[in-house]
Amino acid sequence: MLSQKSKIPLFPLELVLFPGMMLPLHIFEPRYKIMIKECISAGQPFGVVLTKPATPGSDKVANPLFDEIYNIGTTAHITAVEHLDDGRMNLITVGQDRFIINDIELGENKFFIGQVDPFPMKDDNPNRVESLMKKLRPMVQRYIDHLAQASGEDLSEAKLPTDPTALAYLAGTAMQGPLPDKQKLLSAKSLTSLIANA
Repeated sequence: MLSQKSKIPLFPLELVLFPGMMLPLHIFEPRYKIMIKECISAGQPFGVVLTKPATPGSDKVANPLFDEIYNIGTTAHITAVEHLDDGRMNLITVGQDRFIINDIELGENKFFIGQVDPFPMKDDNPNRVESLMKKLRPMVQRYIDHLAQASGEDLSEAKLPTDPTALAYLAGTAMQGPLPDKQKLLSAKSLTSLIANA
């Protein structure tokens, strides 16, 4: 669990990680290999943040700037590591806590370190949440059914989460749409807003 003004390494990616969702990663850049080794050694998560489109003439991968990432992200906890012979790594991570970036610095190993605060979800209107859940659940189930049909996979045993937040995050992960729309879901301040936009 994050505390106020935590310092965590940041991994800017072209994806949105939601709490509770799994994210496999292939680590090959030298700076991120160092970052991951430090996280494993310290038993510490890192933060996944969505990159913004680069401005003309900039190189966001080699030299990303603060205004080229969104300020709300999710901590990624490393659950499995495969070390490859050439120093690359395959990881399985799971999203855990949302955070908001207050400040950012470039560390000596050229990866970003963010000073972050937790960004907890507010449960503002239980009756409205329940009403919205009744609409969201069948939509997510239909999506899973279509996915099963298209892939030829048997997903009949797949159970939808009963927790409203987890169901909305699952919908966000499955959503086929622009990344800024997914980021909007991740950035929702209240559970009502999250579910209404899922």
